[in-house]
Amino acid sequence: MREIVKYVAYDGSEFDAAAKCLDYEENCMVVDSIMKALKPRPESRDFSNGGGFIQHPKDLFLRVRQNLLKQAAIECGHKWITQSMADVTVDVGWADRIISEVGTKSLVVAWHRIACTDKKYREWGQPYYTNNPEQGTQQEFVE
Repeated sequence: MREIVKYVAYDGSEFDAAAKCLDYEENCMVVDSIMKALKPRPESRDFSNGGGFIQHPKDLFLRVRQNLLKQAAIECGHKWITQSMADVTVDVGWADRIISEVGTKSLVVAWHRIACTDKKYREWGQPYYTNNPEQGTQQEFVE
């Protein structure tokens, strides 16, 4: 019989080396601290199904987006990340593709919130409403 040692990060991700686990958790904690600036995302089914939006102040949202991209550059380093950092008009899908493939779970979840936010800085429950806001309830979501 062979003994197997594994290290488990606070989000449940497993690693075969303590150093890898610690690095991963440090990256997650950076993302978590960045996301504290935004209002919490409702976990309601109504919110997910277009029952309203969270209105973010433009400057705050853009700062959070930029800070997440800086973290993504550390975690994922790719030209699409740096291009997204340099130009706020670059479609979020560019960064999303890279982040979803190699980012920490925290970064993936955080970037999904960015992808759910339309050009008026309204965060919807899913990306569909970002492109089709008229299909959602046109008021700020209240639980």
